[in-house]
Amino acid sequence: MKVGARKLRGKATTKTATKKAKSIKTIQTFRDGFKKPNKHNPLPHFRYLNTTVSDISSDKFPEMVQITAGPTKFKELMGKRYVNELFAKMAIDTLHGDCIVDRGRAGVAAELQGIGILTIDENTQTDGSDVPLN
Repeated sequence: MKVGARKLRGKATTKTATKKAKSIKTIQTFRDGFKKPNKHNPLPHFRYLNTTVSDISSDKFPEMVQITAGPTKFKELMGKRYVNELFAKMAIDTLHGDCIVDRGRAGVAAELQGIGILTIDENTQTDGSDVPLN
């Protein structure tokens, strides 16, 4: 018998071979980049820009994902399904970019008002449309 081997029901096996065989049975396969499910999200998922994207694949759509959690500014994306993770990331990027532009617009308006170039009156448009209010 080899050193480090033990007798198990008439068969000589090593401890490491037995441990590897047990661990192989418990490993689940997930798509690349997805984390295993946990108590907060029972589906395989990944995080992107503070948003959780979960794997909801089926036979017809093997790469389908769904946006399941995220900040309030991404509220309109919650629960939406996408054919693959690339389309989900593009939707998140688009909404994130819009939020950055809106923040910049508000900052510029505040600066212009501070130096006296822009005055706020009741006809000032705040929704970004080109149609006059009157």
